[in-house]
Order: sequence, then C-alpha cells, then structure tokens
Amino acid sequence: MTIPFEQIPGPDIGSNFFSQIRTMSAFSQNLIESTGNAFAEHGDVVALTPLGDRMVLLRHPDYIHEALVTKSKSLEKSPDYTDPKKGLARFVGAGILTANGDFWRRQRKQVSPAFHTQRITAYADAMVTAGDKMLAQWPAQGELDIATEMMHVTLEIIAGTISRYDLSADADRIDAAMDAINDYNSKFSIIPTWFPTPMERRVRQAVKDLDDIVYSMIADWRKNGEDDGSLLSMLMLAEDEDGNHMTDKQIRDETVTLILAGHETTANTLNWTFKLLAENPEAEAKLHEELDTVLQGRLPQLEDLRQLPYTEMIIKESLRLYPPAWGVSRVAKEDLTIGDYEVPKGTIINLNFYQMHRDGRWWDEPNAFKPERWSPENADNINKQAYMPFGGGPRVCVGFAFAQMEAQLLLATIAQRYKLSLKPGQVVTPDAHITMYPHGGLPMIVTRREVPMQSANPQQEAMPV
Repeated sequence: MTIPFEQIPGPDIGSNFFSQIRTMSAFSQNLIESTGNAFAEHGDVVALTPLGDRMVLLRHPDYIHEALVTKSKSLEKSPDYTDPKKGLARFVGAGILTANGDFWRRQRKQVSPAFHTQRITAYADAMVTAGDKMLAQWPAQGELDIATEMMHVTLEIIAGTISRYDLSADADRIDAAMDAINDYNSKFSIIPTWFPTPMERRVRQAVKDLDDIVYSMIADWRKNGEDDGSLLSMLMLAEDEDGNHMTDKQIRDETVTLILAGHETTANTLNWTFKLLAENPEAEAKLHEELDTVLQGRLPQLEDLRQLPYTEMIIKESLRLYPPAWGVSRVAKEDLTIGDYEVPKGTIINLNFYQMHRDGRWWDEPNAFKPERWSPENADNINKQAYMPFGGGPRVCVGFAFAQMEAQLLLATIAQRYKLSLKPGQVVTPDAHITMYPHGGLPMIVTRREVPMQSANPQQEAMPV
C-alpha cells in the first residue's frame, strides 16, 4: 500500500502566503540545520508545500538510488537549475549541469571525452606546478585565508586545463561572479528579476563578466584553431553524430560550467580537508609521515598516488563529511512512487547527500573524521550506495575523477611542505548552497615544515625548504 503525498509528514510552514514566505526564508538561511531537524523529526521522507508547490526531501540511500538510477528517466533537473530567469541556468546557460532530455544527452556525449582518463592524467603536472607556485608566495609562518588561496590555485589549474588563455587578470571578476551566484541561489525570494535590487545588479554584472571572459577565450582559440590539448580544444573540435560542431553559445555555456564547477568543488574539498586535519592531529601526523617517506622532499607526480593510500583515504573521508555536491534536486516528469511514497508529477525532489553521509545507520561514528574507514581491510564495511559526494546515476559529475586527482595532488604538495592550524577556539561552520563552503572564509596559521630531502633521484628536483 502506497502513502499519498498528502500523508507524508513534514514541518508546519503555515497556511497563508506571508507565513510561508517567512518560514521558507528562514529554512533557506541554514539549510544544513533546517534539513537535519526536518529529517530528525519526520524521518527519511519529508514533504513541504511552499506557495502551493509540492516538495519532497530524501536522505535514505535506497530512495536516493531509486531517484537517480532506477527511475532517473522519470525525473529531470528542477527549475533551480534550468530556469533561465531565476535558476542556475541564468549564469551557466544550457550546459551539461542544467540541460535536460535529448539536448543534455548530446552535450554530455560531446563533453565526456574531455575527461577521458588519458586527458586528465596529462594535467597532473600542471596541478602540482600551480600548487608549488602558490606555496612559493607563502610565508614561513603567518595567517592566510585558505579559502581564498584554494580558490585561486584551483582557478589557475582549471584555467590552464581549459585553455591556453591567461585568466590571471580575470580572477577577481570570476571570484565576484561566484560569490554572486552563491548569494543569489541561497536566498528565497519572490522579487521579479526586472526589479533592480542590489542583488539583481550583482547578478547582471556577473553574467556580463562571464560572457566577456569566455567569449574572449573562444576568440583567442580561433586565432590558431589547433588542438592544443586543452579542454576548450575538445569542445571546439567535438562533433555530434551528424558531424555538427557546437555553437559558440554552447561552447560558452559548457566552458562557464567547467570554470565555475571545476574549481570551486576542489577548492572546498581542500578547505574542509585542512580544517579536518587541523582538528585531528593524529591523522595529520600520519599524513605527514606518508608524504615524507614516499616523496622525500620532491614534488609529487601522478605515479606517486599509488604509493600514497592514506592521502587518498583522507580525501575520501573529507568528501564524505563535506560533499561538494551536498544535495541535488529533480522534478518528477510523471506520477511515480519512490519507496512506498507517491510522488505526483511536478513534485520537486531534493536529495540530501550530506545528511545521508552522516547517518549512523550507514556509518560508524558518522560525524567523526576517520580516514581508516576507507582502508582495504574495511572496504566491505562501506555501504557504497550511501556515499555520493559527486551525485550518482547517469548525471554523476563528469569531472569527478579530475577533481579527486587534483585534490590528492594538491594535498600532497601542500601538506608535505606546510602544517595548517586553526586558531584556538576557532569554529568553522558550513554554508550549503550550490556547493558547501566555509562561512566567512577559512583563516588558518601556516607553518613551514622541516621536509626530509630525497636520498637520490637525479630525474626529479628536490623540494626547496
């Protein structure tokens, strides 16, 4: 017997227009706490009806798997992504992150080769070089905003892999656009977009800046028109089954998606990783020991990752506690059931990976940072269906392998040479909007480490100390 939508439990959001606006605005101000409280009180399936819309929140891995995998054809990206006036599409256009249906399938097919294993492994040296360049500017000891540092280094990496076009002069404009996107998508608002509020003016400037930057990249590439090994080359030269190339607008949309999603996810993964290591000195010491033993003072290379299992465990555990794609939403294209629950056509379905990753039914000490849970001997204890840091199903993040490799290489590069510490009493809280990032930045004390030099390897340069 199925449970009708009207009988699914959920918080009381009021019966009139103004009470619902107040409740949903408060709900969106702290999504982590709000959704956690809702699940704790009402269970794995929570219903809301803001302003007459139907909405369901899910955290159980079986239900999330059903939505993303077994019944993915009955769902599509929600207006939070696809609406060109108020959704993420206003910024990134109709790219693989926001498109639906046949258009999405065609775009995914054309973009996927850019993230083939052979392509992304070619970028490993550039990732390490960018990290090394950043560390050369760090003091021997001092305070830095690690959130800013990670954003800048990952932007340099994604810029260098997307195109040979130098984005260094545009870093501030991209940061401002990213801030505008996060702020815009974090607020529950009914104000029409034609009204020139301060937020609306920021949004318009962000879209203009992104257009200026990316169309300049496209024009720069066309001067030579050769495959230079970059992701932009792949997009420019890609053909569909009929031999058609993408339009400049399609290339613009996919490039903006790669720039914004490609650097922020890895930056925030590293932010949370350094925060967790600072709070767990035993894990940090074990990481430093592994890096010192394997690298012996030289810069890491792609081949080293096989010899750095604890480094990988740390990244996996950081992704569990603070998944970059902390939640996604879909809309039902038709009436369907998820588990025993009826989900009418048009219902917005929010899938909450963050709460699933911290559920004690699937994880021992769910809120504890335990990299060892990812060791080979503990592999059988992992409920793989309860771990989705980059989403799942046909629309799993196309760049997840790129992001994981980048995070591991940057962690190895930075942690070998520096110890990062929080100030006494410092509390770091997450803001969860499009991605999950530290509220107010991440000020940390950086201290240069004593790095043991390599014994002998003439082909690799020793790391300066």
